[in-house]
Amino acid sequence: MNTAVGNIESVQRSKEEAPRQAGKQRLMLGVKMAVSAALIYYLVSKADVAAIWTAVTSANMSLVILSFLLHGIGYFSSSYRWHLLLKDQGFEVPVSYLMRSYAIAMFFNNLLPSTIGGDGYRAFDTTKQGVPKTQSLAIVLVERFLGLFALMMFALLAFSMAAGIVTRTENLWIWVVCIFSAMTFGVWLIFFRGSSGSLPGFITRLPGGSILTKLISKIQDAFAPFRGRTKVLTMTMLISLLFQLNVIFHYYLISEALGLDVGFNYYLVFIPLSIFIQTLPVSINGIGVREGIYVSFLTEMLGKATVAQSLAFSWIAYGMILLLGILGGVMYAFRKDS
Repeated sequence: MNTAVGNIESVQRSKEEAPRQAGKQRLMLGVKMAVSAALIYYLVSKADVAAIWTAVTSANMSLVILSFLLHGIGYFSSSYRWHLLLKDQGFEVPVSYLMRSYAIAMFFNNLLPSTIGGDGYRAFDTTKQGVPKTQSLAIVLVERFLGLFALMMFALLAFSMAAGIVTRTENLWIWVVCIFSAMTFGVWLIFFRGSSGSLPGFITRLPGGSILTKLISKIQDAFAPFRGRTKVLTMTMLISLLFQLNVIFHYYLISEALGLDVGFNYYLVFIPLSIFIQTLPVSINGIGVREGIYVSFLTEMLGKATVAQSLAFSWIAYGMILLLGILGGVMYAFRKDS
């Protein structure tokens, strides 16, 4: 009897919480839209709209098209990396299926803000291939994490090889080292730390150390199937490095198309950091934040572009993403099992 009453009360609480959660989601969406709109308005007000259009239309279209075609390499390498992680966990999912899923995820990521993330769709899509929900999501998160980790490796390498980047961007190296260190710790947690191992004593003694310990234990439980899988880690990291080099070269070609005199080594640092910052959930799909980063780097830090050129750089790159999102939406509309 008590159990039945408890279940009824639980259902009732869930019904009462649903409108509140929906309200919070609408509020957060409104805040993100306001942030994006305010940033875009501020940046565009610093440039002549006609000058932005002139920069876009005067770009070398051959290089722009070549840059766009590099997305095909990115789709294949990301899908193959995803395929290897799934295979390591005992699930054989064709690369062609994953490439289609990846393309549709672009639609969810860029044309349906705050409804369902592309990674969420990819995780759901692999459940149709017999992958359990928890494992499916964990594999997608690991795949995404390794990609970001490879980006930060390039940033760290570029800093070590180009002293000019450090002098031009004061304190930026601190952020690169801190992010890289945190992500290295994440790789250790997922792939190397034994289930019975204990955290270093200084961590547990920190303020909130017990909470941190519990959080790390939960992360370990979620990603336990990857522990000790160093072979798949090596293979996926190699693919990740090649993929991220492709991403950086994609942006470099857009820069060259606009006639910007910026060395490739600068993009090795700049692109990893910009992509990382754009993942922060403070605006709609990074709109406004992305433009602010490009203006800050190309115009204010390096002095290699006008505000109009920096915005043209941003909008050409984002235009390609939107086009890919539209293509993904068309694929989703005609997909029989969607």
